[in-house]
Parts: sequence; C-alpha cells; structure tokens
Amino acid sequence: MKGKLIIIDGIDGSGTTTQSELLYNFLKANKIKTFLSKEPSNKEIINLLRKNQDEFIDMLLFIIDRSLHYKILEKYLKDGYTIVVDRSFPSTLAYQYYSTNLRNKIKEELVVFLNHLAMRHIQPDLVIILDVDPSIAIKRLKKKKKKSTIKKFEKLDFLKIVRKGFIYFAKKFKWKIIDSSKTIPEVHNEIIKEVLKIL
Repeated sequence: MKGKLIIIDGIDGSGTTTQSELLYNFLKANKIKTFLSKEPSNKEIINLLRKNQDEFIDMLLFIIDRSLHYKILEKYLKDGYTIVVDRSFPSTLAYQYYSTNLRNKIKEELVVFLNHLAMRHIQPDLVIILDVDPSIAIKRLKKKKKKSTIKKFEKLDFLKIVRKGFIYFAKKFKWKIIDSSKTIPEVHNEIIKEVLKIL
C-alpha cells in the first residue's frame, strides 16, 4: 500500500509549521498512520545554509538535503503512511530560483528536474501554498521572538518576490493556494477540506 505525500509551503511567517503540526495531529486523532517532517532536515546542512552567502550553493544545499530527506520519506510512503512535510521543493523554486539571479542563469526546467531527481521522482498527492502579505508575515515573525532556522531569508523586500514565485509556480503546477491571513482555525479547516479529497 502506497501512502500519501502532502506538502505545506509558503513564505516565512505564512504558518507552514503551525498548520503542518495541526494537520498531523488531526490525522493522528483520526487513526491515520501519519509521519510529520520538515525541510531543511539535516542539521549540518542548516548550519552551512546559515553561513553561506552564495545563492547557487544555497540551492544545491537544499537539493542535497532533499535527496537525503526523501530517502527516508520513501520508506514511510511504502509502508502506507500519510506524510505531512513542512516545506519542500516549492520553497527552493520560489526562494532560491525565482527570487534570485539564478532565474536569469539557469533554465526553469532544469531546476524542476533536479528537485524531482532529489525527490526520487515521488509526486506529491497534494501541495498547499499558504499565501499571506509579506508585511503580515514579518509582523508574525517578530511577534514569535523565536530563533529562526535561517534568518537571512526573512526580509520584507525579498519575501515580496518570493511570494510572487510561489503564486507563479502554484498556478503553473495547479497547487492549492490558501489565504493564510485568516485565523489559524479557519486556515486549518480549509486545509482539512483539501486533504480529505485525497484520502
């Protein structure tokens, strides 16, 4: 029995971690075999990403992390688990590709192919993009007062471009866009509606 792969993605401050955890708890409460994961997943790679200032190396580091990550996820899928991933390849497309100079240097098709290669050609059953105005996202991040995984990506002007990237790819690949400026329970309920369609 093959499991299901659900990716929840969006700009920093859009609520991907909160909503991934809520979805995981919902599925668990309904006795569905569930595994919750997050990208980047490897601590050593996270440390390298914090120090690095080269956008091409950033992209490669995320792809390497993804390859290691999906090797683990593949086993859970084969065992019939429903996997909830907090961020994945949509982030790399929006952050490292669409919003940087790499967009003028590398063909989009190649970046998509490299990501699918890293994912071992596993196709997600559902990709949800949480969409929110970057100014709201920044306020949320400041309010949290939580140590960010990688601080360098949390800049208003940059997030404005990243948001456009997410919307561009969501429309291209027919991912579900959910307005995450709403309350946490409202967003959660919208996610549940989409998830129930694929279970």
